[in-house]
Amino acid sequence: MFGGVLVAALVTMVFGHSVQGRPLEVTRVGAVDAPVRVLVVGDVHGDEPAGEAIVARLRRARVAGVAFWLVRTANPDGRALGTRQNARGVDLNRNFPHRWGRAPRGTYYPGPRAASEPETRALMRLVRRVRPQFGIYYHQHMGITVREPDGDLAVERDYARRTGLPLRPLPAYRGTAVSWEARTVSGSTAFVVELPAGRAPVARHVAAVLALARRYRAAS
Repeated sequence: MFGGVLVAALVTMVFGHSVQGRPLEVTRVGAVDAPVRVLVVGDVHGDEPAGEAIVARLRRARVAGVAFWLVRTANPDGRALGTRQNARGVDLNRNFPHRWGRAPRGTYYPGPRAASEPETRALMRLVRRVRPQFGIYYHQHMGITVREPDGDLAVERDYARRTGLPLRPLPAYRGTAVSWEARTVSGSTAFVVELPAGRAPVARHVAAVLALARRYRAAS
């Protein structure tokens, strides 16, 4: 399932393929046996790409005892098409098994069944393999750090303070990646950062991710 290519200090792996056969890639920065593992996903919706620049900058990151697992996009078909959904019209952030529910076709179509999409299943395999202590998933365009019902309030509040994106709750959407991850990996927290429209202030967000990684490393 994982084919590794060593490039300098980075290891880039294919962890699955999209509906249209595009590779889903993750780059690991740091040792595979690092005690702290951080998952960062640049985008799940193809028309919300600002987080990809943050992921690209994190490829230069080095924190002793921390491995960053970086997914530029979890929806390469949607990126190519410029759509929120994948190539089958499924909103991947409604397709995860936790609290999945049926809904008609449209903007938030969750698919015909939970984890019906290859992109969803690939990300689930990656999470189960990595078992990150925390995960960050970038979206747009609300300009907030999302207070997740299953998240760690202290971590979310710290990120919000460092980036200036206020901490706000959203409705408990069904079938989201972060709710599934938090329920699947014991002791893990995962949350969404809704970047504003346009380009993100990359340096500020990278600094926030690194600060959280150091915080977890100090506690490990």
